[in-house]
Amino acid sequence: MTCTERDESEAPARKRQRIETRCSANDRSCDSQTAQSQLERCSEELEIRAPSARSSTLISLEDLQEADFPWTIIHERAYSIEEFIPSHPGGPLIWRCVGEDATELFDAHHSSKVARAVLERYEIGHIAQVQSKTGPYRTELSRRAAKYLKAPTLPLAEAIACGMLVMFVLWASLAYIGGWMALNVALSWFWSRHLDAGLHSAVHGDFSYSKVMHKRLLQTYSLLSHHMLDYYQGGNDGKGLSQHYQHHLFTNDILRDPDMTDFAGGRNWIRRHPCNPWQEYNEWQGLYWLAALCILEPVTELLTMIAACVMGALQLMEPPADAAIFKARWKDVVSWWIEALLSPEYQGAAFFFQPWQHALGGLLMAKAIAKLVLLPFVEVQHFLVPDPPEGSGDEEFLVTQLRTTANLKLQHPVARMLDFLMFHGDSLQVAHHLWPAVSFTQLRGLSSVLQEACAELGLPYHEVGYWEAFSKVRLQIKQHARKPAE
Repeated sequence: MTCTERDESEAPARKRQRIETRCSANDRSCDSQTAQSQLERCSEELEIRAPSARSSTLISLEDLQEADFPWTIIHERAYSIEEFIPSHPGGPLIWRCVGEDATELFDAHHSSKVARAVLERYEIGHIAQVQSKTGPYRTELSRRAAKYLKAPTLPLAEAIACGMLVMFVLWASLAYIGGWMALNVALSWFWSRHLDAGLHSAVHGDFSYSKVMHKRLLQTYSLLSHHMLDYYQGGNDGKGLSQHYQHHLFTNDILRDPDMTDFAGGRNWIRRHPCNPWQEYNEWQGLYWLAALCILEPVTELLTMIAACVMGALQLMEPPADAAIFKARWKDVVSWWIEALLSPEYQGAAFFFQPWQHALGGLLMAKAIAKLVLLPFVEVQHFLVPDPPEGSGDEEFLVTQLRTTANLKLQHPVARMLDFLMFHGDSLQVAHHLWPAVSFTQLRGLSSVLQEACAELGLPYHEVGYWEAFSKVRLQIKQHARKPAE
């Protein structure tokens, strides 16, 4: 049993239900904690201390399977993690490790010695007759990339984030208050992407130099991109994972990746995979996809945000069960309104300083341009991979990640710089998926090592050019509209 092949047997399901009930009884939510509360608990409860001597107790796998507490195996060591689950900085992703050998998943998400020092507090023994599940390719690539997997020695990521937030305030002042429509339309896409990617980076732990700065940046980006908080950090759909963590585990799987099933398969309806049969209406749907992308989707997003703000305000008028629930509702409503006022995707503040026609026109133009400019980014992130080769079911998880992930190939230095300042690193997607906890400031060097190693070892490595992505979308639309030959 590995961390990439989840055992869906009945016993682990009962075990997890029992643990969730126990956590609930202790007023410790295991599934829906916000990013802020998790970081607060992390800073208070996870005090790093010198690791104790390793346990020499031998434990059989059969004994662990009969245990009534959540456990995991990492590097041939068994750990009882019941007390650690509520305060895990990575949130509910830890449920993916319960009852499994999680060596590869742990190594991918924890590059510093701090996590290992914390983990040793929960060690219960050595597993007999079980070897590490880390695959040979993961071991070799980690060895080559070792210098990029170390904890940062300077707060470079934090300094860049703070500088970018100051620049965002300046841009927002000119665009919303000053009414600079050209500046608004030209850079709204960039700031929309940056704020979303800033939250993404904070959730993955990019700002790891200082817990205080990590907490503050996470709170700031959570406010400015609040509608994405549940996607990145919260929510429980029965698997105990946020949608984004599922995306990392089942990248671009047409059936299991929520980015494909919820986003690409729903709103971005122009996609069609061979498993989706052609329909009569597909023939004329391809004629208006551009209008749907640049007009209907932006209008729908604006109406959705207005509805969220109004419904949130109405919830405050409902009688809460206790003060804690009212406080949580209040914080959520304030977050929605702050995003609606300040986010470049909604620009509500502009309507207080400009004629409403001018503000609305600038907003709609900015959103339409953003949809077009960022279309290749979406295409590469949700890379439609070919069908896996026969016998790939037993391949190493790292190989699966390489096969299903692609980089956005940016040639111009200015384009690469903008991608870097957006934090998302779409030109470095492959390296990010292999080592999600590595800061965006280190991904460039890591990606170079990875690309060279893949070429040498014969591993897959995909890249899609910016304009090539537009052509790919156009081809998908033509295929979507064409009736297949019988």
